[in-house]
Amino acid sequence: MILKPKILLKLLLGLNLFFLAGVFFYKGLNLKNFISFEFGFLAQNLIILISFINYKNFIFKATKNYDFTQRPLQIFAKKQYSLPKIIKFIYINDDFKPKIKSIFKNALVFFSLFKIFAYVFLVAGFLFLEFQGIMSIFALFCAMFVTPIAVLIYNFLIRKC
Repeated sequence: MILKPKILLKLLLGLNLFFLAGVFFYKGLNLKNFISFEFGFLAQNLIILISFINYKNFIFKATKNYDFTQRPLQIFAKKQYSLPKIIKFIYINDDFKPKIKSIFKNALVFFSLFKIFAYVFLVAGFLFLEFQGIMSIFALFCAMFVTPIAVLIYNFLIRKC
């Protein structure tokens, strides 16, 4: 599957305008709906973008330590036995207990500084709009549906191509 970010960007912007028109049609054309809708769209996509970049950097750092040597080809076929084999299972008590270092490293992937700033931006913007009296919850929730629907359509289009 080849990623085509231009298609996704066009879908996001097109659905943004489509849903914004729907909000204006349902709630009326005013600045309150526009600001709430666009803030919700921007904040959600900022969180998704920062999460994606953070996870991509984590994968690149993890692959630097990985050895990509290719195994030799399996030229010779193994003989298949038709008789059943007796297998003895041995109970080994080796429960997976992650080390503190790996727990801390995996927690850093989720709790990056930029991602926390994106969530702070969402909460602070929400509170700012609410205290200014220009918050429209309906427009904000409609903006939150734009990106998931765009991603679903994008996946459908990419699989068809």
